[in-house]
Amino acid sequence: MGTRYHLQITCPKCGILDDDVYYAPTCGFTDWTCECGHKIDLELWTGISYEEASNIEEMTAMLEKVR
Repeated sequence: MGTRYHLQITCPKCGILDDDVYYAPTCGFTDWTCECGHKIDLELWTGISYEEASNIEEMTAMLEKVR
């Protein structure tokens, strides 16, 4: 599990505002589709990659301490 984001996106195709877009790349939530059908890749839109959102290194370090 990594960082999750709640975004506001205005569709560039139709102008509809969605103020509750969920982006969680480590959980597979990586696209947003507007009511009009226009689809946005949230990694490209935000500039936040899977690796940047991931906390796998921190989780691994915590597990190593427990062992």
